[in-house]
Amino acid sequence: MDTTQNGIVVEMEHLQKSFDDNEVLKDISLTIHKGETVVVLGKSGSGKSVLIKCMVRLLEADEGKVSILGSDIFSLNRKELNRIRMKIGFLFQGAALYDSLTVRENLEFPLRQSGKPQEEIDKLVMEVLENVGLEDAVDLMPSELSGGMRKRIGLARSMILKPELMLYDEPTTGLDPVTAKEISNLILEVQKKYNTTSVIITHDIQCARITADRMLILNEGEFVAEGAFNELENSEDELVHSFFE
Repeated sequence: MDTTQNGIVVEMEHLQKSFDDNEVLKDISLTIHKGETVVVLGKSGSGKSVLIKCMVRLLEADEGKVSILGSDIFSLNRKELNRIRMKIGFLFQGAALYDSLTVRENLEFPLRQSGKPQEEIDKLVMEVLENVGLEDAVDLMPSELSGGMRKRIGLARSMILKPELMLYDEPTTGLDPVTAKEISNLILEVQKKYNTTSVIITHDIQCARITADRMLILNEGEFVAEGAFNELENSEDELVHSFFE
């Protein structure tokens, strides 16, 4: 199915996930359209990271359905799943750089199986580094980078294949407020440049304010509110309002 025809990139229906007796996701349904940035806001332990991992089968859901780019994720074999994952960029909490590789080698890594010539790989590496403002860091080791720089390189690596869908798991965690704001603005810039569909999992209100087209609040495994940032911030619902204090 060509998802560009109906504009739907992600469709979740009645997703459920438990660990033993702990029901982490109770009944999650969500539709995300092309070019949209959706922020899922929730406190620690609310199931945010489990949600994003179930989306791409890093965790197996117990019940429900997830369609990404027109493919039923839960029915794909390993080869088909990997093909879909090539169209998805991930930025996880620790930026997940390979410590033994230089920045250049980290960025080249996702391209190695693409069969692209070295000249094109070099061009793509410098393009994504320019996008995150770190061209001069190309030959540094991850140990030589600050936390904010590591996050920028992680973002550059996740964008190098020009994914159709970007998944961010707590992209500003562990950063000081100024750097966190810079990363949030950078996510917004990159999203606009590539018209990427994005899902951002966070408990950082400032990140949500900067990036969200639409927000959902996840509480005890269920979505309890949905809307634009300003709508939710001004909600008279006591539970919803508590996330903005």
